[in-house]
Amino acid sequence: MRSAAAIEERLLLPTYASRWSSVSVAAHRMLAFPLQLRGPVRRRTMDAGGREVTLLEVGRPKLTEPLCARLFGELPPARNETARSLRRPLTAAGADLVVTEVHRWIAPRFRRAGWIIVPDQVRWRGELSLLPPPVSSHSLKDDLRKVRSQGYVLEHATGAADWDEFVTTMVEPQANARFGGKAWIPSPYLLRQFSERGRLHFVVRGGVRVGGICSLRSGDTLWLPLSGVRNGDGALLQAGVSVAAWVLAMRWAKEEGCAEVDMGRTSPFLHDGVQQYKRKWGLDPRPDPLAHLAAVWVGSEPARLAFAREPVLIEREAGLWLYAGARP
Repeated sequence: MRSAAAIEERLLLPTYASRWSSVSVAAHRMLAFPLQLRGPVRRRTMDAGGREVTLLEVGRPKLTEPLCARLFGELPPARNETARSLRRPLTAAGADLVVTEVHRWIAPRFRRAGWIIVPDQVRWRGELSLLPPPVSSHSLKDDLRKVRSQGYVLEHATGAADWDEFVTTMVEPQANARFGGKAWIPSPYLLRQFSERGRLHFVVRGGVRVGGICSLRSGDTLWLPLSGVRNGDGALLQAGVSVAAWVLAMRWAKEEGCAEVDMGRTSPFLHDGVQQYKRKWGLDPRPDPLAHLAAVWVGSEPARLAFAREPVLIEREAGLWLYAGARP
C-alpha cells in the first residue's frame, strides 16, 4: 500500500501542473487496473434508527470503510466472505447497501446498471475574475475584513532555507494541529519537486512571516497545493492568516495573467467542513482524475435515509451531481 501511495504521489505534479496530464492519468489507470480486478468481501450487520441494516463491502477496506463509516458512524466488526470480481455488478445478496471498489474504466458498466459512482475525492477550481465572489456570505465578508485590518503583505521567496522554514514551521505544525496522526505531509521527493518547479509566497505582518503558500502554474491555471500558518497557531488562524494567503496569492495570480485557480481536493460529502469552506469562496467542484471510485447500490429505505443525512457528490457522465438518497 505504501508503494502504491508513493507512485500516486509522483503523479501529482504531472497530472495537475504540466502539459503531460493525459499521459500521467493514463499511467495511473493502467497501474491501478490489476489491483481492481478482484477483491475481498466483508459483510456487516448493524442497527440504524431502530432497523437492522446489512452492509456489503467488496474491495480494499481503505476505500469502502470510510464511505460506510461516514454514512452510519462507527462500524461493527465485519464477517469475511469469498472474494468476488470487481468487474461486474453483483446482486445485492440480501444487503441494504453494497459498496464495491471499481476501476474508472469499469465504472460506466455499474452506472448503466443503476449504481451510483462515488469518488473518494473531488477537486475545487474557480475563475479568478470571480474570486472572491462579488456577493459573499457573511462569514466570508468577516474573513476578508480581518485580512484588510491586519495589513498582510505577500513576500516571494525561493531559497532552500525559505522552503525549510515553510515546511517545518508552518506546513507540518498546522497539519498536525488539524489532523493529528492522519495528517498528510508531502514526502521529501514531492517537496523537492514543489521547490524546483513552484513558487513560495510568505504572508507577512509587521515584518514577520506568519504564514505561507506555494503555487505551481500550468498554462493559465495556478495550483495552490500547500499552505501553512506559523507553528499552527490558533490565534493566527483567527486573525485570518490562512485567508490572507488565499487572497494575496489569488491577487498575485491575476497580476501574472492566470485565469483559473485550482484549490486542491476535499472529500465528496456535502457536510465536509473543508468542502463548505471552499464553496463559500465560490469555487466549483470538478471530477478529480486521480480519484478512486466506489460503485454503490442503494437497496433500502434506511440506506437512502443515510444519504439524505449525508449528501454526496457522485460522478455521472456529465460531471458531478449531488446525491441525497433519491430513487433512480
